[in-house]
Amino acid sequence: MKKRVIVAGSGGAGLTAAISARRSGAEVLLLSKTACGDANCTAYSGGLFSLSSGKISPDDHYGRIMETGRYVNDPSLVRTLADSSEAALRTISEWGVSLKINDTGHASARKTAPSEIMGGGGMVRELVAAARREGVEILENHVVSRLLVGERGAEGVEAVDWKRGRAFSFAASSVILATGGGGAIYERTDNPLRMTGDGYALALEAGLELVDMEYVQFYPMGWDQEGFPVWMVGLTIIDYLPVTDENGREYIKEAFPSWGVATGKEANLFARDRAALLLAGHAARGGKTLLHLERLREEDFSIPDVRVSLMFDLPPEKRAAPVQVSPVQHYFTGGVPMDSEGRTSLPGLFVCGEASGGVDGASRMGGNALTSILVFGLRAGKTAVDEPSPTVLSGSKEIPLPVSMRRPDPDGISPPEVRRSLRREVQQGLSPWRNGESIQRCLSRIETLNTMRSRLKIASAFDLLHALEMNGMYLTAEAVGRAALVREESRGVHFREEYPNERAEWKRRVRIALAGGAMIARKE
Repeated sequence: MKKRVIVAGSGGAGLTAAISARRSGAEVLLLSKTACGDANCTAYSGGLFSLSSGKISPDDHYGRIMETGRYVNDPSLVRTLADSSEAALRTISEWGVSLKINDTGHASARKTAPSEIMGGGGMVRELVAAARREGVEILENHVVSRLLVGERGAEGVEAVDWKRGRAFSFAASSVILATGGGGAIYERTDNPLRMTGDGYALALEAGLELVDMEYVQFYPMGWDQEGFPVWMVGLTIIDYLPVTDENGREYIKEAFPSWGVATGKEANLFARDRAALLLAGHAARGGKTLLHLERLREEDFSIPDVRVSLMFDLPPEKRAAPVQVSPVQHYFTGGVPMDSEGRTSLPGLFVCGEASGGVDGASRMGGNALTSILVFGLRAGKTAVDEPSPTVLSGSKEIPLPVSMRRPDPDGISPPEVRRSLRREVQQGLSPWRNGESIQRCLSRIETLNTMRSRLKIASAFDLLHALEMNGMYLTAEAVGRAALVREESRGVHFREEYPNERAEWKRRVRIALAGGAMIARKE
């Protein structure tokens, strides 16, 4: 009988961890909230990596990550990432993932991308194929609703098959959280809709802390015009087309020297936080930011940087005039603390990918998200098998649905309606441009909306899925708000209007925990 590892999440981090654990000799069960393959941030990423390779040494990579993270990153995690990045990419290449690694600290998975918008989609599909070849068991349409914690630590999970309305208990030797971030708590996000902070909630309810939850990365430019999708516009486009304020001033370019960058391409890697705050502050003062698509020529579409930046094939009628852009939520830099092998404070529980915290600090360096999921996915999968833990029997046991789902109120509120209300409040109160009053108001409204969970009307399978996701959304939104309220400074992607400067005494972490049913935020 083998050790049994359960992986929650089927994005790049979860698939990498699952394959790593399987190749280390374990029986592996991967639980995916949707069909395994496309509904994750890895698939919808640009498919680009930053790493130490060729002319970029591990020390170079380490230094830029720490600088971008404003030196509140966990140095041991950053060192692991920098030292192991190229080896991790070469390992998954051996698994059959198509990567192009160059000698200037970058790599790409875009060769197999199914579309411009799904730059990492080919990579995810290749990882799914590798997982199936290795013998990873994949159960789709299962939402992990609870971590099972016993005397030895994490001992399995409970999960709901939302399409069939049935719940199950799965025993495990070890559990790996790879559930992604919480971007869906915002109205304006480029994340898939299933990114609802499930892993943050699971960890909190199992007694773990979260760190750095105030640091929510907004991509500086996203379409903000009727008829356009809510999606990011690459900062590199500034090198090819004017981006101006309402008066025609290229105010973003003017800020480059103060950020230590010379181009939009450099700003995309190292100054996303500064650019997002600049645009958000301009909007808060009533200004607009305009991308001058009317200056785009047909031949410009042959330039790779232009295609990647715009993501979409824009018809001529949409290029006849300037288009408004504004920040769009992109990434959670905080999450569950881990060590360099993916261990958490709960024995038997591991974490990797966007569900984890510590690598990025106050802001993530561009291109590091995909590198991180591979480095720490590989390590978490292997260590989950190598650590002393018992073998367990395969299979599952059917259990009752969670209490809140058993007798839904037939006259209650539609889960999608509550979800929309929560996203609207979070967008208004926890945007890049924050102040204490807006945060407090948002937290109060989140608390009011939370009371509606006992009055949900579940009339379909999708209602059940939305209801199951509400726990992660509420707890994630509150965690961001509590942490943002405690941090009385501005650092990286976190900005407080009444505390606009970075302060040396705040070079520390904010930790979030549940105590007696209440969420507590404390500074280290």
